[in-house]
Amino acid sequence: MDQEYTKEFFWKTYEKLPEDLKEAVFSEKNNKLVEKICADIGLDEEKISIVAKYTGRVLMGLLPLKEFPITLELELNVDEQTANKIARELNLAIFKYLRVSMDKLHEEKEGHILKEDAKIKKDDIIKEEKKETGDSPKDPYRETF
Repeated sequence: MDQEYTKEFFWKTYEKLPEDLKEAVFSEKNNKLVEKICADIGLDEEKISIVAKYTGRVLMGLLPLKEFPITLELELNVDEQTANKIARELNLAIFKYLRVSMDKLHEEKEGHILKEDAKIKKDDIIKEEKKETGDSPKDPYRETF
């Protein structure tokens, strides 16, 4: 589940973020909120660091918010209820205030993916039509039999 990214990739992604998300990624206030929520649940420093890592990925649009709880469950090795509680608390404390920018970022990514899918599907349809009709590019130098 943990996809490793290069520092270059993170910085390029960061540079494209809206200002409010840029601020949120490195916000001391958000860092303190993550620490407090995790400490209240009883997580140790190592697990708090993991939660902070994935919180940052959500803010950068690298991890969809809907996948955040399951990611926490798997990466922290905690039960579903604990993972959902962490995700819910962080949603209320951080994500809900950035929802408009996060949704816009997600829509832009989805739009890019949909355009790529549409191009692939169009190319596939053209290939299928050629197979069905037996049309192939005509060679003007080739005689018909």
